Amino acid sequence: MLSGTRFFQDDFPIYLNREIEAFHLRAHVHDFVELCLVEEGQGYHFIGEKSFPVQKGDVFLLPVGTLHVFRPLSARASHPLVVCNCIFKMEALQELIHSLSQDARLQDMLKKTYEGGGCWFQFHDNRNRLVRLFNEAYIEFHNKGDNYRVLIKSLLLQIFIVIGRLAGEANTGIYSKSSAIISEKMEDALEIINCRYQEHLTLEMMSEQTFMSVRQFQKLFKQATGKTFNHYLQHVRILKSCELLVNTSDSVRQIAEQVGYADMKFFHTLFRKITGESPLRYRQLYRNMRCTSNHV
Repeated sequence: MLSGTRFFQDDFPIYLNREIEAFHLRAHVHDFVELCLVEEGQGYHFIGEKSFPVQKGDVFLLPVGTLHVFRPLSARASHPLVVCNCIFKMEALQELIHSLSQDARLQDMLKKTYEGGGCWFQFHDNRNRLVRLFNEAYIEFHNKGDNYRVLIKSLLLQIFIVIGRLAGEANTGIYSKSSAIISEKMEDALEIINCRYQEHLTLEMMSEQTFMSVRQFQKLFKQATGKTFNHYLQHVRILKSCELLVNTSDSVRQIAEQVGYADMKFFHTLFRKITGESPLRYRQLYRNMRCTSNHV
């Protein structure tokens, strides 16, 4: 649980940072609203029990109490997943709602965020309008020039205006804890993988579970995740093994078996391919690098 008291100054209910996401970080919840923008790279955003592929330009609005964490595709430094975060207290959001009273769609979205209840939002900015605004706000926050707080609030207001336009362009973007970015069948498939990744899952089994042909399942799964079924399953298993390496004292063999691999040679090869390190080296590098006090 992350508390806003760790980030906010007494008289300024807004905080901005930029993070290079890593495998060892644990999922967390917080008592503030969070606005996240993927600035660079690709990876996954785990929200609750589900995971969603993300790329540059994806932006999320998360209410209080949302369990989530970002993970990169690879641990290699040459392929970072960089996420900009803007967090704020409820009173800052209430001011925004008042300022945007003429935009019914955006005001409704902000009210849902304010009220919580598991409702969260995602949009994609393919013209990079939000990156510029986030960067300006981030620079102002850390340089603290004259009247920087007023300027940051102005930039945050502009960010929400752009998000409101994105909502209008897509005519979508509202996701409750029981909905997803993709079709209902693909949501079911991802839930099966995330819950039963250690089992011997096959394309045939997954297509039967989702009442599709193998060919149809393959096509829709690739469209939804950007990966083939086997590659997605491999990434989920390796992500789980990374968590176990950092957070348990189990042996590499035990961990490999727990995530579904009996062939140790294959597991080592796959782990190095995805993370850029061997399992033991990964444990040495990240075991003591848990979530720091300034990570959101």
